Amino acid sequence: MTTDQLPEPPRGDTPPRTADGAGHEPVPGARLSAERHSDPVPAPPSDPEEAAVLAEEAEYERLVLAEAAAVGRRAAAWMRGLPLPPGDWVREVLASAVEETMGSLGRADAEGVGARDALDGLVRYLADAAAPVLSRREQTALLAVAGCVRGIPRLLTDDPRGAIHHGELAALGSLIDYAITMPSAEGAPGRRTARIWR
Repeated sequence: MTTDQLPEPPRGDTPPRTADGAGHEPVPGARLSAERHSDPVPAPPSDPEEAAVLAEEAEYERLVLAEAAAVGRRAAAWMRGLPLPPGDWVREVLASAVEETMGSLGRADAEGVGARDALDGLVRYLADAAAPVLSRREQTALLAVAGCVRGIPRLLTDDPRGAIHHGELAALGSLIDYAITMPSAEGAPGRRTARIWR
C-alpha cells in the first residue's frame, strides 16, 4: 500500500470508519461527559496555613448546619406535641416541612419551596375559624418558626458565607428555639371571637 492509498485519519468531528466504510456514531452524551471530566480539578492550597484555615472553616460550617438541622427537629417535635387532633395539618404537613427544610440546608437542591408553601398554608390555617383553637402564644410561635424557616434557604443562597460565618443563621436558629420554648403569658389563652380584631 502506497502513501496515497492510506486511509485518511478520522477528524475530531467525523466518526471513525471501519474497513468496510461503515461509520460508528458516537455514544450520546459521550463528548459532553468527556468535556466535563476533562476540566482541571482545583489543586489543594500549597500553603499549609491556608489549608488549615480552609479545613477549619469547613468544619465550622458543618457544625453550624448540623445545629440548624437539630433546631428544625426540635421545632417539628414541638409542633407534633401541640394539643391538636391526630393528623392535624400543623402536626403533619407543617412539622415535616420545617424538619426537612432545616435538615437539607447547604445542599444544592435546598430551595425551601416546601417551607414557603407551608407558611402560606399556615396563614390560611390560623385564619380559619373552624381550625382547632390554639393559644395566642402558640399561634405567634408557629408564625415565627415558619417565617424563619421560609427565609433561611434564600439567606444561604444569597450569601452563604455571611449567613454562616457572620452568625445570621445562628441568630435565626436561636429565635426559633426561643419561639418554641418561651413561657406562656399570664391570663387565659387567646380565643376566637366574632369581634373584629383591633
